[in-house]
Amino acid sequence: MESDTKDAFIEDDEQQYGEEQPYSDEQIAEEVERYRSIVLSACSSLGNMVPVAKPVNHTKDQTMVNGTTMEYVPKDDCLASLKDIKRYIQMDEQGEGKWVLQWLGDWEVLKRDIIPIFTLSVKRLLPDKDGKAPSEDDREHLLKLVMICVELFVFLTWNMKTESEEVKVRFTRILQSYKRTFAEKEVIACLLSVAVMYLRKNHNTERETMLIKGILYVFRNILAIPDPLISPTSTHLSNLEAQDKLLAIMEKEMVIDFFLTMLSSADERRFKDLRPILLDIIYYVFYRVQVSALFEGCGKWFKQSDLKRSNRHADFGGVYALSTGENTVMPVFNARQVLKPFANLFRKPGKIVGPTKAPECPVDYAWRTVDPDVIPILQRIAAVFIESCFNPFFIAMFDDLKATTSVVNETIPRLLYIAGYFIDISLANSAIDLGCICALVQTHIFGQVMRFTSTYMELKEWPSLEPSMYCIQQIMLALLKMHDTKLKSMSENVLSNLFYDGDALDLFVKLCRIYKPTKMRRQCLEQIARLADTFLRTLKAYSESRPSLFVKKSVKRRVKKQNPDNDDENTEADSTAQQPNAADSDEEMAGTEEDAEDSSAEAAIEELQVERAFVFSKYENAFAVASVAISFSNLLVPPTGIEYVYPMLYRIAVTCKKPYLFFKKRILQRLLLVFDDELTFPHRMEMLDLVCWIFRQYMVVINSPILRDMYKPDPLDNKLATECLLTFLSHSNLGTSIEP
Repeated sequence: MESDTKDAFIEDDEQQYGEEQPYSDEQIAEEVERYRSIVLSACSSLGNMVPVAKPVNHTKDQTMVNGTTMEYVPKDDCLASLKDIKRYIQMDEQGEGKWVLQWLGDWEVLKRDIIPIFTLSVKRLLPDKDGKAPSEDDREHLLKLVMICVELFVFLTWNMKTESEEVKVRFTRILQSYKRTFAEKEVIACLLSVAVMYLRKNHNTERETMLIKGILYVFRNILAIPDPLISPTSTHLSNLEAQDKLLAIMEKEMVIDFFLTMLSSADERRFKDLRPILLDIIYYVFYRVQVSALFEGCGKWFKQSDLKRSNRHADFGGVYALSTGENTVMPVFNARQVLKPFANLFRKPGKIVGPTKAPECPVDYAWRTVDPDVIPILQRIAAVFIESCFNPFFIAMFDDLKATTSVVNETIPRLLYIAGYFIDISLANSAIDLGCICALVQTHIFGQVMRFTSTYMELKEWPSLEPSMYCIQQIMLALLKMHDTKLKSMSENVLSNLFYDGDALDLFVKLCRIYKPTKMRRQCLEQIARLADTFLRTLKAYSESRPSLFVKKSVKRRVKKQNPDNDDENTEADSTAQQPNAADSDEEMAGTEEDAEDSSAEAAIEELQVERAFVFSKYENAFAVASVAISFSNLLVPPTGIEYVYPMLYRIAVTCKKPYLFFKKRILQRLLLVFDDELTFPHRMEMLDLVCWIFRQYMVVINSPILRDMYKPDPLDNKLATECLLTFLSHSNLGTSIEP
């Protein structure tokens, strides 16, 4: 998708070449050097630093060199030279190596020429303090200069994700230097001024629209350039980190407010094509920032009503909300959408396009250390986004996704991650009203999230599955919190429809069984564990609050083909024999039922939707299987994740009374790691108590020939570990409080 967007800026026709002829290394070197000289000639024709004849007051456009005041002066034909550079970059796109981009980076053409030409052109394009504007001819020329500069900004700052590893490494330094170059007040202010000038118009020409989109891409690109990962103790290397400096400048120059205003108006039709770019921008504003980092050592969070807005922000647009008159701000929803049934969560589009190659992770989890001075800025952005932008932006984005035929892209997982991210912040900040995040608890939007998750699981898109599970978990936590507020009816509506759908219940069981250590991140298993615990606690509380609960379930049955000669005789008998049984097995309730083989060639399989009484204990038993025990035992291995495994291990071993599922050698070895005194994690004593109880049951089984033959436990080969364990159990009361 990004490559298509990038191609939109290339207006010239691609040159067609015949069959390539073999060249010697010397010929190739000569051709590259000749081509390099041509590119250098174009760059040298852009402009020069010249001494100021009679400097009166030193301005930002002037520089002191050896005591002489110098300023940049573009050449008269710099527009033609900029177009030549653009054409060379286009030609570079057709080959490998990106040599033109490499040369431009080595020569620092962006900092030395292109940015000065851009800032000078913008200052002349905008009306001066007396309101005097340039002539029409000058305006057209200046606009062409501004547009070609923005196009070059987009080309030069575009990421190298689709390139080879060698090209990525080579351009990392160049892109990071570009980011530091853009982290200056003057260039940021000029970019914003041009965007605001045209965005305030009710209607824009195609060229003006492309200019606005290009400026947004520039902001997106420079925010997306990752800083070097530096240890917090390496204070002398702080000058290499440009993200926090860039955010501080954007905040001061009102660029952040510009983004927030566009996000709050994202449901307007004219912003439809800009929504994916705005999503990327808000993602990269909080790039590599953990939610917990926003709450470390901070004071009271801001409320939107306490935020002081300048008159300049009012020029961008307006934010509208509906007050209930009870100190609560609520979004305006379509009544039909609110009451729309939740049925068929997993309805798939006509065609699902699978991945053509191994996908990259759409979310970067390499968390960074945030400058303490920038944390209040991020807090303000988060508060304003949640209270003013969350509902209109996400409603518009999910509406755009209704007709999508492919979920294998970067936009959807990133959208789900950002949605979960801001719900996470809302739940941790009591100053934010839950009505501000109501968009995702509408039944049809939550249904979309569930469908995406199911599709990612089926397509084995593990990097995309993780943010979708994170989003579901945060929605579930929000629903629980809403249950005790004025939004209780909305929470009840979503939960009742969710728990009525048997396919939705099956999804959570399948998620706990799919973990593959060689293909999935360990953090993905942690997310599975957190989601499963949140879901099961919510489902248990919901089922206990009702006298009865029914589930809609898809079942398959064998139907005998009727004989035309005796249809009347078999009709009544068949209808009686084919009535579904409401008391089916545990595995059937969990979606693990297997199709029985046809015992007759005249049998056919028919799928029916039936209602069955829901029993939580039977459903919980579906998680007590060997695959779940093996998967979750991976979290017992340090360094992280042990605290997430306790609820499921307790559920399997004690609640479902299946400790024998842990009597496998690799699981037992992982359980022994819990006894390491150097490990500290939440619920450590509860975990130790549970592990001791499992080992006590293991010793009972291993010492009984009958039980040993029944459960077939694996022996512990390490005699020293076994003796130490027996000694510990004989002198400790851990594991004795749980009923055997």
